[in-house]
Amino acid sequence: MKRPQLFISIEEAQNRLLRVLSERVSLSTERIHIVDSLSRVASELIRAPMSRPRTNLSAVDGYAVRSLDTTGASIFNPIELIVKSVLKPGEDPDKVCIEPGYAIRVHTGAPVPCKADAVIMDEDVKVQGSTILIQRSVAPGSNIILRGEDIEEGDVIVKPGLLIQPAHIAALASLGIDTINVYRKIRVSLIAIGDELIEPGHSLNYSKEFNSSTYIIYAQLVKDGIFQVRYAGIVPDDVKTILTTIKSEFERGSDIIITTGGTGVGETDKVSELLEKYSSLIFRGVKMRPGRMTSASLMYGKPIIHLSGFPVAAWAGYELILRPAIAKWIGIEGFERPVIYAYLSRRVPNISGYNSIIRVALTIKNGEYYAEPYMLRGSGVISSLLKTHGYIIIPENIEGFEEGEKVPVYLYR
Repeated sequence: MKRPQLFISIEEAQNRLLRVLSERVSLSTERIHIVDSLSRVASELIRAPMSRPRTNLSAVDGYAVRSLDTTGASIFNPIELIVKSVLKPGEDPDKVCIEPGYAIRVHTGAPVPCKADAVIMDEDVKVQGSTILIQRSVAPGSNIILRGEDIEEGDVIVKPGLLIQPAHIAALASLGIDTINVYRKIRVSLIAIGDELIEPGHSLNYSKEFNSSTYIIYAQLVKDGIFQVRYAGIVPDDVKTILTTIKSEFERGSDIIITTGGTGVGETDKVSELLEKYSSLIFRGVKMRPGRMTSASLMYGKPIIHLSGFPVAAWAGYELILRPAIAKWIGIEGFERPVIYAYLSRRVPNISGYNSIIRVALTIKNGEYYAEPYMLRGSGVISSLLKTHGYIIIPENIEGFEEGEKVPVYLYR
């Protein structure tokens, strides 16, 4: 007889896995070009080596002036200034200085010449040969992008644990930084378990099912960007073959192995036998639906995550257990799912003692978000992910959420 399941909370499962990752897996760092750093995790602190912009710049097309020279100017009382020269983008701001009664022609992005403290827009002047008529007074600092207004020298641009986004890459490039230290990718191997499985593209008969659970996890890992993923293929419901494949993948250098399928308690489900005879158990079963049979173990000194053979349950195990544990382990900033708050369109009951993960479709009415629960909640209902935008979690100690209740919705991104 198989031993009873020891279901634990989502948080406890994350924390147990976190401890094992911290003890058993070591991540080195590598230096890469910034164009390759998108969705990688920074391993160093980078401060701005200079201010940006490096000097005051004109924010408009117009004329650099001394604001004092425009005092009292209006359409009915224009003030005449002599245009001394033109200062172009990229030129030295000390190339020419403004004297009382003069102006210098500048375009957007051009440096503000020395002794000028404002820029008056083209719309507020009338050109007359080599002079302009100022038809509006300007205050000091008008239409000027100040030195360091974007980035100050010494500002933190990147810090360890930051998930690099396009804006970080642009900021680094603007400061002349072309390489960055990041953590190496986590090496993950995926193994599908099940005699009934065949790969997409093969002929299907009554006794077989296409393997989809491994593919959804593979896609999630690739999408998240911090993993180097290897698919080891389908193995049959044979413990020796499973053990051989696991050993081989760890020998290839995998940090973590993820299996899909075989996590049930039936005679053909072999993960239970693996956990009992050949591994050190981390946890067996989690208080959540779908994905309650999500488990983890240690084999050959490395962690293995055992996910369901049903695609939605497999997704839930990755989404709520493995992914958050890895984020905590590395200390990743920016890895969280975006959250919005929405009103439920109907009551959603919970299953006593479990966290229910309910997929929802979002609509907007009168500027507010509304969440429509997708009520086909089976572990294999892939349409529950196709036709929704995110999910809500009903905690195990709550009977459900009421219609009209405002709840957090975690977006798939």
